[in-house]
Amino acid sequence: MRTFDYNATKMPDFFEECRLRPHSDHRYEPAAGGRVRQSLNGTWFFHYAESVRETIPDFQAPEVDCRHWNTIPVPAHIQLEGWGTPQYVNIQYPWDGTEALLPGQVPERRNPVASYVKYFTVPKDWKEMPLYISFQGAESGLAVWLNGHYVGYGEDGFTPSEFELTPFLTDGENKLAVQVYQWTNASWCEDQDFFRFSGLFRDVYLFTVPRAHIWNLQLTTELDDGFLNGILRIRMEAQGAGDCIVR
Repeated sequence: MRTFDYNATKMPDFFEECRLRPHSDHRYEPAAGGRVRQSLNGTWFFHYAESVRETIPDFQAPEVDCRHWNTIPVPAHIQLEGWGTPQYVNIQYPWDGTEALLPGQVPERRNPVASYVKYFTVPKDWKEMPLYISFQGAESGLAVWLNGHYVGYGEDGFTPSEFELTPFLTDGENKLAVQVYQWTNASWCEDQDFFRFSGLFRDVYLFTVPRAHIWNLQLTTELDDGFLNGILRIRMEAQGAGDCIVR
């Protein structure tokens, strides 16, 4: 079984694991109708730690009940919900003056970690369909577990991180666990003059796709040399079999 090693976040060449490739965000519907997304926004169980050493060991395990934890809304920046401190810096790095680091290294003494837990059930009409999860924004790195199984990791916090959950699902209630690390190796590249926040600050939702599905869609419109005739070029990355009709 694949496991997550927090020390990997200190490696400059480690920025994702088992994350879906980026794709276009076009609308689609299953052939039989119905919904294809289920929002996980709302109240999550939450634990805050000043460093990874202060987190709760094995909190992602199914037998660890996290319902007595504090709660936090998602999406939200944790610093605006009572944990941690908002910080604004410009030309210096946010850890300057507190810890001497070389480029690519990650703060050790203070690197806030937000641990999230959400319990959910899969919609009944999705039983035989693949299940994915989308984190639309998480600063600056997140690790994901489902029912105690490590799912994957992602950085580049302002780009969605999406993972497949299908192999780790159980019947009935499922336990989704997430850890968000405020500083990772990516923080060296994402440094600019803005307020430093962390957490799940954009939408989180489950989604499924039909058996015949276009994952990536690119449309390009061109004109001929005489500016009289238009050309529509369509490039797709798809799965399954089906008909394509252009109207």
